[in-house]
Amino acid sequence: MLTALRTGGAIALVAAIGLLDAVVSPRLPFSILYFLPVMAAAWYATRTQGLIVAVAAIAARVATDVRVNGADSVTLTQGVLWAAALLLAPGLTTWAHSRREQVAALAGRINELLQMERTFARTDPLTSLCNRRAFVDALQKAEARGRRTGERLTVARLDIDGFTTLNETYSRNEGDQLLRAVATSLSLTTRMGDLAARLEHDEFALLLYNCGPDHAQKIGRRVVDEIAELGRAYPNARVTGSVGMACFMTAGPDPDEMMRLAGGALRHARHSGGNTVVVESPESPTHEVSTASKPPDL
Repeated sequence: MLTALRTGGAIALVAAIGLLDAVVSPRLPFSILYFLPVMAAAWYATRTQGLIVAVAAIAARVATDVRVNGADSVTLTQGVLWAAALLLAPGLTTWAHSRREQVAALAGRINELLQMERTFARTDPLTSLCNRRAFVDALQKAEARGRRTGERLTVARLDIDGFTTLNETYSRNEGDQLLRAVATSLSLTTRMGDLAARLEHDEFALLLYNCGPDHAQKIGRRVVDEIAELGRAYPNARVTGSVGMACFMTAGPDPDEMMRLAGGALRHARHSGGNTVVVESPESPTHEVSTASKPPDL
């Protein structure tokens, strides 16, 4: 129904152009306007509809020529040329329309692939957490914002104690399952707006906004308890977690130094025997260190 209405409208436009052409043809070249309804019908309807309108345009154009110039050989030649051009127009128009749709579809697909590439470049494929690059970028932005607002910031790094033994005693597949479980636990344990990432192998990181030492210690203890609970499924590997946290009460050092300080706290936690949280406040005259209890019986 819509196609028929469009075709009828295009033919009516041809008739109007034909009337205008018959009135002013000796003075102005209005014949070129016949291509507009022909191309519009082919573009918005189908090539067949465009050909129907083209036939109407040819009839109107030839009738005007015969009325103005008579039925001589020049009129016949012009009629043939106009007919060829008008009949060719629907095919070219539909071809261009199809190419336009294909180009649009291709552009959309390219945008999807680029978005996927950007996502994969910043996401750990095993755990679906942010990777190191995305974490460092977020840390840089948070540090810059903290310099303006004075927002407290905590950087945490954590290792899975006994992870190598788990891979050797059980399997790498079991190790991957544990990494995914730890990633899920981190996502559920941290607050909305905080950021969890997998840096490499069995090392993870947390970026905690507006978080002081006391709150950081509670989060770290919760993370350690969650990892210890997950480790109960692997009694022969004695899986626990070590967490090192660096809290910055004002604008902290550069992000690399933040990561280094959190890494130092993590080493302190590991050297304390694992299943431990170490929280440090670099701005304090003396670092505040808080360690958790020793590993539970597994």
